[in-house]
Amino acid sequence: MPVADPPKTEYLFSIYGTPVRYITASSHLAAPVEELLRHFRRDAIEETTSLDVQFYAAQDRSEIPLALSHSVRHLVSRTDVAAEGGQKDDWPYVVSQDGGRLLIDFADAGVFVIDGASGRAEGYLLKPERMSDNLIEYLFHLTLIELLRHQRLYTIHATALEWQGRGVLIPGNSGRGKTTSFISLLRAGYRYLSDDHPLIRDAGGHIELLSFPIKINVTDETIAFFPELRNAPEQVLQRQPGFHKRGFYAEEVYSAGIGTCCKPALVLFPQVVDAPQSHLERISRSRALELVLPQALLVYDQEVARREFQVLTKLVQQVDCYRLHFGRDILDLPKLVTPLLEQVC
Repeated sequence: MPVADPPKTEYLFSIYGTPVRYITASSHLAAPVEELLRHFRRDAIEETTSLDVQFYAAQDRSEIPLALSHSVRHLVSRTDVAAEGGQKDDWPYVVSQDGGRLLIDFADAGVFVIDGASGRAEGYLLKPERMSDNLIEYLFHLTLIELLRHQRLYTIHATALEWQGRGVLIPGNSGRGKTTSFISLLRAGYRYLSDDHPLIRDAGGHIELLSFPIKINVTDETIAFFPELRNAPEQVLQRQPGFHKRGFYAEEVYSAGIGTCCKPALVLFPQVVDAPQSHLERISRSRALELVLPQALLVYDQEVARREFQVLTKLVQQVDCYRLHFGRDILDLPKLVTPLLEQVC
C-alpha cells in the first residue's frame, strides 16, 4: 500500500500590499520562513492573486521532478565557496533560463524554479533536516526577492534606519563597519528598518524606503562595543547553532521600535579607519551610484534590470551621499549623522 504524501500547510503574508502564499509539508522548511516573515504574517488575505512559493523536502536529487526544454540557456555560475566558523556563507550555484522560468541550482542544497511573470516559485531542498535555519531563510529570501522584483519592489545589501520620517541607508559588504554604525544609530533612538535587505520602490515623486525587519546578526567583536549587548541575557542575544554570529531582535533591546515606510534622506558608505574620530566625506551622486549598484542582487530579466537601475538612479539623485570614515568613536556616531538629517526638509 503506497504511503500518502504528508499534508501541506499554507502560510499567508502580505508585504506592502503584495500577498504571498507559502506552502510546504515540511516542518523543517516552515519554521525558518515563519521567523523570517514574522512581521508580515496574516491570518487571511483578500486578494485572489498572490505570489505563490512552494518548498519541498527531498532526500536525493533523483526526487526532484525537473523537466527542461531544449531552449534552456546557461546564464551564470559561481563555484567558489567561502566558509567561516564551520558555516557556509556562499554556495556554488548555476543559474539558467528555460523560457520564462529562472532555474537556480545550488548543487547539494537544492534546485529552485522561479517564474517571475506568473508570480510562482518552487524549491526542492535536499535533506532540509540537516540544514541550518539561516540557510533555509537565505534560500527562501532569495526566491522571494526574485518574485518581488516583478512587483516593482527591490532590495539592496544595506542596513536601514528611520529618524523622524527620514531614512538612512548604509550599504556595504561585511567588514566595513556597516552593522556597527547601524547599531550606534539604533541605540540613539533611530527606528529599525532592516539589518540586511530593506525594500525600496518608486512612489512616483520620490523613492520609498520600506522596512524588512529581521533578526540582527552580530559578531562578538561588534557586541564588545555596546554595553547593552555585552550585558544582554542569553535568551535575548541568542547563539545560533552552526553560525558564527549571535542574533537579537531590535525591539527586545532598543525602545524606538520598528519603522515601516519613509523617504530616504541619507546614504552612508562606511569604511573603518584607524583614527580617533569619524568623519564624513561628501561624494558625488554618480560615484554613489557606482557604489550602490554592486550592493544590488544579480538581475537576470532585462526589463526588470532596467527598471531596477532607474529606481537606484532615482534614489541617489534624491539623497545626500557620504563616505563615512568610521573611526574609534563608535558610540558618538549619532552626533555626526543626526545634524545632517535635521537639515533635510
